[in-house]
Amino acid sequence: MKRILVILTVIGTLCVAAWFGWAAFSKRAIENWFAARLAEGWQVAADEITVSGFPSTFETRLTGLMLADPATGLAWTAPEFTLRYPSWDLSRITAIWPPSHMIASPDERLTISAERLSSTLDVRPSARMALDASQTRMQGLAITSSLGWQSQLAHGQIDMIRQTGATARYDMRFSANDLVPAEQVAKLLDPAGVLPQAIPGVSATALVDFDRPWDIGAIEDIRPQPTRIDLSEARAEWGALMLRLSGMLDIDAEGRPTGEIAIRAQNWPEMLAMAERAGLLPPGLRPTAESALGFLAGLSGRREDLDVTLRLDQGFVFLGPLPVGEGPRIRLR
Repeated sequence: MKRILVILTVIGTLCVAAWFGWAAFSKRAIENWFAARLAEGWQVAADEITVSGFPSTFETRLTGLMLADPATGLAWTAPEFTLRYPSWDLSRITAIWPPSHMIASPDERLTISAERLSSTLDVRPSARMALDASQTRMQGLAITSSLGWQSQLAHGQIDMIRQTGATARYDMRFSANDLVPAEQVAKLLDPAGVLPQAIPGVSATALVDFDRPWDIGAIEDIRPQPTRIDLSEARAEWGALMLRLSGMLDIDAEGRPTGEIAIRAQNWPEMLAMAERAGLLPPGLRPTAESALGFLAGLSGRREDLDVTLRLDQGFVFLGPLPVGEGPRIRLR
């Protein structure tokens, strides 16, 4: 019995020493990472770094945090930020954001507040914390811009799962409920206020290839850039309006997409009117567009429903052989 007690005491002592040793190592690793960013010209500040959670958890809490990357002009400030992971599994991390934090660029400052905002990350510590899977949950989220707009949602979720056998291909899913667009946008699109204030549901599912994996280098160096997007479906419903998109795009080094996007719109004439009110469609072009789209909608059997395919090529969008306008640039800053 005495020998068993001695063995248990030794094991317990080793476990305690291991926990405090790793806690000290974790804190030092973060301090070294901050020092490396300072050496690269970043602005870095943290009032305090603490590690708690003995014995089952490592909970690293940073207060008074500020990071600013001169290469991108992006800056992030937060009163606190917490990283938590089980002491027996260093590859599963929970990141917890504060009730309010701020992201700033040279053009705009965004204040993000939420009743709940957290991410669960499955990473590979031996591969520079390369991401295998993540799930971000949002509740009572609001984004307020220094340019005067605000948007909010009741619930939202973003899932990202690396595909087996691929280093930088991810299955990505987004869903949001009760999404309230910025007031300026809502007034432009719906000046009469006949649509609900919130969009009940928005969702998207896509398989995305990037030029490099999502790992710690995405923060230190440059964000991975998408090279191909296989959009299974993006869907939004707002009152009597419904919009669905699907298609595949290849994206070049300049962020110009090439490929096709299939669009299905219900009650599309009202969408066209909304686009005109928002200034997205010149007033003189609406009759022509309405006539052409009405013809295409008639081919599908229901004039209220529209099924068309847009082609993107060389930085422009085409409807059949006709150019519609300049295409978007898809780049992550």
